[in-house]
Amino acid sequence: MHTVRRYQTYNRPHLALALLILSALTVVAAPSRTLAATQAPSAAYRFADLGYGDRTARTMYGSLDYFFPIPAGEEPLEGARLELVYSHSPLLEPERSTMTIVVNGLSVQSVRLTPETRNRAMLRVPLPLSVFGGEGFFVQVRFHMRLTRDECEETRNPALWATIHGDSQLVLPTRLIGAYRLDQFDRLFAPPPDDRPPLALVIPAELSPEELDAAGLVAFQLGRRAAATRANSRLEVVTTPPDRASVIVGSAPALAQILPWGAVDWNGRAVTLAGVPIPDGHGVLALAEGGAPRLLVSGATPAAVRLAAQALNDPERRTLLDGAYVAVTDAPVPAPVALPWMNGAASFAQLGILSRTVSGPGEHRIDLAFARPAGWQLRDGGVLTLDVETTPAARRDTSWIAVSVNGIDLGAQPLQMSGAHPQRYTFALPADLLTATLDGRTVRHLDLTVRLFLDPAETGCAVIDGESLRATLLPTSAWRLPHSVSTAFDLGRFPAPLLGINASLPLDVVLPQQPAVEELAAALRLMAALGRWADTDGLAPPRLITADQVHERSGRHLILIGGAERNTLSAEAIARQPDRFTTPPSAVYRPGESSQCRLFLGPSPWQQGAGILIIDGATPEDLIVGVAALERRETLERLRGPFALIRNGAPPQTSPAAPDMASPSSLTPQIETPLLERLPGWQIAGAVLLGAFLSAIVILLTIQVRGRARRRG
Repeated sequence: MHTVRRYQTYNRPHLALALLILSALTVVAAPSRTLAATQAPSAAYRFADLGYGDRTARTMYGSLDYFFPIPAGEEPLEGARLELVYSHSPLLEPERSTMTIVVNGLSVQSVRLTPETRNRAMLRVPLPLSVFGGEGFFVQVRFHMRLTRDECEETRNPALWATIHGDSQLVLPTRLIGAYRLDQFDRLFAPPPDDRPPLALVIPAELSPEELDAAGLVAFQLGRRAAATRANSRLEVVTTPPDRASVIVGSAPALAQILPWGAVDWNGRAVTLAGVPIPDGHGVLALAEGGAPRLLVSGATPAAVRLAAQALNDPERRTLLDGAYVAVTDAPVPAPVALPWMNGAASFAQLGILSRTVSGPGEHRIDLAFARPAGWQLRDGGVLTLDVETTPAARRDTSWIAVSVNGIDLGAQPLQMSGAHPQRYTFALPADLLTATLDGRTVRHLDLTVRLFLDPAETGCAVIDGESLRATLLPTSAWRLPHSVSTAFDLGRFPAPLLGINASLPLDVVLPQQPAVEELAAALRLMAALGRWADTDGLAPPRLITADQVHERSGRHLILIGGAERNTLSAEAIARQPDRFTTPPSAVYRPGESSQCRLFLGPSPWQQGAGILIIDGATPEDLIVGVAALERRETLERLRGPFALIRNGAPPQTSPAAPDMASPSSLTPQIETPLLERLPGWQIAGAVLLGAFLSAIVILLTIQVRGRARRRG
């Protein structure tokens, strides 16, 4: 574990490290993107554009939940509000039917549901800045709907409904916050929305080996931030710090032109923090003051820079950095960690999912997203176990839980009321459907939908307290996936087998001896892509080096940046296995043409059980074309087999898929033809004649044997 020395701390409210994804009580749809930043006083966003279309609450106590995240490093201004467009059943009793809006636990407005509001009424709801906690606004729309004035009324009448329309708007002016903290790293440096520029990784024009390795560690960690939000890694490598979200990596002497950096400065002999010199061997992590989030990863020496970068790859230490800057004094000490999926299983807690609670009568939905190791070939016997606590207020006979994964229904079971211990519900998983799709794509994600129907145990005309009906999905729930590890070299499973939970060898990413800036950019973007698609947090990051630093070619997986003309290791590998690293005849490859890149994946010529990936372009700029295909999910899913030819603006040309990636058998039924119908007529006739001939021989031999026996007798 790293030791950090704190020289100054900013007193600011705590900001959590990841966006909170909350489940809707009736229908949930996770927002498809984060809100764009703005300084305008009236920036408006339609609910439908944020992932929330028309949504309807049902039953007497129906409710709808929304979560609107605020971009990292920003805070809302006065004037933030909701403009709700809503409709409801025309049969509601206006004197007894209401709608209440709750924002971050605070009730802010209530209205009656009257004949005048039954068809697309408008309600403006101010968002109180006093309850903003740093991540966003959790909005609950709670309904109390009645059809009569009677004391006793049916709570599940289908005429009890109200709809919030998708053309409702969120008006959200924001501004940049004044100061950041290092424990906000996970949020501050998550990939920006597609309508914003990518994150910038700033490096010196000339990099030492230690600085190169440090830049690779930072890029890998930025890729892990993309994995946490299920976004593509978006990284731009530059040599001049831009005025946007960025991470600057380099020694203080190499970055002297941008110092001082907040409290960090270089006096020509040592790095100083708040005017205090620190030892040359100590690394520095420091956030810029004001403006867009910008992080400096530095130190007096290249080794100190690498030490600082290693701190960002230590998840435990990263969450404890509570100031705007720290000095990192020593290297991490590896500690045994129970990684998810190590034994083919993973609990929700290991995968970062905490408890999820729904309350109130009616149907509720919880949506959760998981990633599974891409190199696994699932076997029969896999199960999903859900641990659920339910209050006794729910009716046992009519309350239920239903589950689907990737849109595949796994079944429904009646809810059991929890006693001293939570109830466990087990659902069998279809191995073939969760290994590959019908068109042979690798299944990487497990999108889980849990539907809970809570039916109140009504007795006569007793009033139901909606909060007394609750069900909680616990983090002890788990995936159990029996599997075999694929030995095929398939780009569609990238980064397996080079990096993953089952990789037994370390991975080196190797640049040419004197890399061009474009080659450096390609390698660092590749490091981010490796982080994005790695099986889980906690894996040892790859090492980024140049070809002259590779002293042993065996004992490791290799990714080689550049073909035989640029990278000496690529030339050696191709000379040893020329047939394996040749463009297939089916690919239309034009040597020397720009804007194209070839990807070769196969066994290492130096080590049995190791793999090698060669990224080959005619020019250094062309390497970006190939790396970009590994960054984007939509392109990566189209790769097949050990070879791909990538061109700008054209679908990838690939080799045949791996033999173990057949389409799911349950989606490719076959007609079972009787054996006699499958055999040609001449084979049947021949079989009959052959049988008759053999029978005749047996009879003749039997007669001869018996005749000899009589003569001897």
